[in-house]
Amino acid sequence: MIINKPQIDSNPVRSTLNAILAVADTLKLKDKQLAQLAGLRPETLSRMKSRGTADFTIIDRLARAVGLKLAVVPDDDQLERIQQGRFFT
Repeated sequence: MIINKPQIDSNPVRSTLNAILAVADTLKLKDKQLAQLAGLRPETLSRMKSRGTADFTIIDRLARAVGLKLAVVPDDDQLERIQQGRFFT
């Protein structure tokens, strides 16, 4: 599956939502379908998109609805240091 790269945003909720919406778009899901799959009202998704804010639980439900799992990972610099075995140096 090819996923369109979402636009980078300094708001982590908005950028996460954009990534989820990009996958939903790839899957040809309309907003109403995505909301229903996540157990949300379409109006809730619409408000999230316009405000750029959401509860973590709702973001997780949306991610799972499109086959994604949320995870916390180190940033690239730290990841490189971990892989090289020098995280604490």
